[in-house]
Amino acid sequence: MSFERLAHPEWVTVCAVVGIGAAVALLAARLLAQRRLRRLLGAGVRIPEVQLRSDAALWIALAVTLAALLGPRVGERVVRVPAAGVDVVFLLDVSRSMDARDVPPSRIDRARRASAELLARLGSQDRAAIAAFGGRGVLLTPLTPDHAALVELLDGLDTDLVHPPGSRLGRGVEAALDAFEAGSERPRVLFVLSDGEDRSGERDLGAASAVRAEVRVLTAAIGSETGATVPDHGVPLRGADGRAVVSRRRLDPLSRLASATGGELFSADAWGAFDFDAAARAIRRDALGASGGRVERRVRAVQVLPFAAAAFATLLIEGLPRPRPSRARRGRARRWKMSAAALAAALASGAPASRSPAQDADGAASLGRLEARVRADPRDARLLTELGLARLAQGQRGAAGRAFLAAALAARDPSAASLAYFDLGVTALEQGEFEAARDAFFDALALDPTDSQARFNLEWTLAALAAQPPAPAPRRPSGAAETPGPERAAQEPSRAEPARREPEPPAQPTAAPPPLSAEERRRWLDRVSDDPARALRAAARGEVARASRSEPAW
Repeated sequence: MSFERLAHPEWVTVCAVVGIGAAVALLAARLLAQRRLRRLLGAGVRIPEVQLRSDAALWIALAVTLAALLGPRVGERVVRVPAAGVDVVFLLDVSRSMDARDVPPSRIDRARRASAELLARLGSQDRAAIAAFGGRGVLLTPLTPDHAALVELLDGLDTDLVHPPGSRLGRGVEAALDAFEAGSERPRVLFVLSDGEDRSGERDLGAASAVRAEVRVLTAAIGSETGATVPDHGVPLRGADGRAVVSRRRLDPLSRLASATGGELFSADAWGAFDFDAAARAIRRDALGASGGRVERRVRAVQVLPFAAAAFATLLIEGLPRPRPSRARRGRARRWKMSAAALAAALASGAPASRSPAQDADGAASLGRLEARVRADPRDARLLTELGLARLAQGQRGAAGRAFLAAALAARDPSAASLAYFDLGVTALEQGEFEAARDAFFDALALDPTDSQARFNLEWTLAALAAQPPAPAPRRPSGAAETPGPERAAQEPSRAEPARREPEPPAQPTAAPPPLSAEERRRWLDRVSDDPARALRAAARGEVARASRSEPAW
């Protein structure tokens, strides 16, 4: 698969894994949310199927971010580069077919001479390198301005240079591209001299890699369409069928490679010559006609900024605060009927501060109709809040608490979630669950720190928790030895000084503590029911055993 329009095609697999992983994680989160909703609302409530529309902003941001990482090439841009010279790599075909003599003395000899002619026409600021390919590609020299040294090396190129044998033009292009320096602004040219025969069957032939490297490929087709036999130690080379192998020049592969990179094809004549001046001009095309030593160059533009800006804008719009729903504000105002003075009086009398859901007198639907609407859309936080109020008005405090918690979890607006946690705290207060009410009011304030009503109720709840009578001190069994505590040990006289002891009164017999009554036992259980560790410690000290002596075992 070709990714010639991507600057980083090697990241395609990574981006695909990230996208699939995000999809799996989102689906798992949705399924987990559905399970929690079923537990909160009951098994009889219909939960809708997973919908990804609510997360469209996140999906769009992730998609465009991954696209930006791949570096899509869209359109062209003009850059100004130094006109001092170009970097050109001559890639020569050294496969066995280049020994054919349809152009005298042989194709490989004509390719060497053509390379020498072009090297002689390069400027002093131009740099050149030599590469070759057969069954594989190999870069023979680095880029150098010493053209005469390269001409001397050309005589050493023959069809026995590269092993294994074969003709893989694409591998030759890949090897030649390694000569170009990363980040260099000099124009880049690859000049291929070949008969066009390629046994790999590849369609791309390295064009995509050349485009990504911003290399323009020029090709020179050497040989003839009629072809010639390939010599093998003085006799024609024969194939597996026993026939002599006839090699013919093929223009199509070379033409496709040149056109895909914005290059040009030069076709040699019967003597292996072509217009060397035109080829030299094509090589130095981007290094000509510059005033001030710089030229304009058109290259494919890597578009990253538009994709990144789109992802940022999508996330910014998604994260903008939404206006608080007016209906939620009206509902809160209706339920807030106690003033601060009334709450202070309630604190003095020991009654919790709450809002009466029964005073919501705007013609709300009946409990049955609300439950039917919630079954149709169990993710609507407003409906869940109204359902909790209706249940609370009917005295169903436990079911109301579950509805408020479901509303808080389903709400996408922080103000709506804060309102649901507030109602959950009021419901817990009506049930006498001060710890649960405290946690709910804390959650409401975390979502809306400016809510003075939730802050007042939280302060009332904390005061009520502090005003609760402490648990009775554990009674020590009669005859148990008293262990001196830190304070008592500190009051004992030092051994270095003589202790002045007061005469002690005669010891009196210690009476056994009275057994717990039924009412005391019930209060004791109410105090320790929410703290199993405290209950176990009390049982280990023997309090439960003493209580059981006055009442039947349970």
